[in-house]
Amino acid sequence: MKLTPSVAMPAWMSGLKVITTRCGSCQRSLVLRHLSAHKVGIRMRGPWYCSARCFRWAAEQEVMQLLKPATEQPAHLSRMPLGLNLINRGLLTIEQLKKATDEQKEAGGEIGELLVRQGAVSEKQLTAVRATEWGCPVFTVPKHSIRIGINIPSTLMRVYSMIPVHYGVRTNLLLVGFVHSVEYGLLYAIEQITECETKPCFITHSDFLTQMQQQQQGPEQPGFTPAKELKFENIQTAAEIADTLCTSGLEIEAEEAFIGKCKDYLWARLKSGPQAIDLLFRTG
Repeated sequence: MKLTPSVAMPAWMSGLKVITTRCGSCQRSLVLRHLSAHKVGIRMRGPWYCSARCFRWAAEQEVMQLLKPATEQPAHLSRMPLGLNLINRGLLTIEQLKKATDEQKEAGGEIGELLVRQGAVSEKQLTAVRATEWGCPVFTVPKHSIRIGINIPSTLMRVYSMIPVHYGVRTNLLLVGFVHSVEYGLLYAIEQITECETKPCFITHSDFLTQMQQQQQGPEQPGFTPAKELKFENIQTAAEIADTLCTSGLEIEAEEAFIGKCKDYLWARLKSGPQAIDLLFRTG
């Protein structure tokens, strides 16, 4: 992000391709050669901002809107408690459910994973029931590490037990696999940040763990630069978040900014050429 004074076009530039852009905050106009225009200011959701001050103002307005109280994601209309759903389908007995709930009361844990651990149901059966509950398909994850070239912060993948499992370049469709339930706010945030269309599916818990481990330990994908991830637990007001985005944007001379919100996090991405940083602000 570089602040540039008003530019008058000398006569020798008259034959070059130029662009004119106007700041989305102060309405200042800028006329530049096409090749250098991307080095000045920063874009966010289309509008261009000429300076750090203008970007900070726009970022604060955007964050304020995202932090407004919203209606909680409604429970799926056809959803019943998982244990009862399994019993209703003839996959589980009342005695098996009681054994799992007793263990849950004593040691905690997710009821579905406890049932699998006890051998009451298989992972595939559990995943199929969850997918049917949410009206989503089941995705069979390959044994090798999935490398799709789309950056999703590992923090969000762990918190929501999800991974991107397939990306169609021609359709710009990103298939996102969930283990327990679909977080639609996260899907919308992914669309805002990556500019991909998203579609949910379900995967098994063991496939999720395997892919997370392989992505952390495996070699980087050629030609793909992972985004640096920064987490903030105690920065929560719109003004504080905007200040942080502005400071980070100046440090990397960011050219583009994207901001989205899911259930527990506000997620911002700053890009400068192939370099990108993800900033996650805990809000829940």
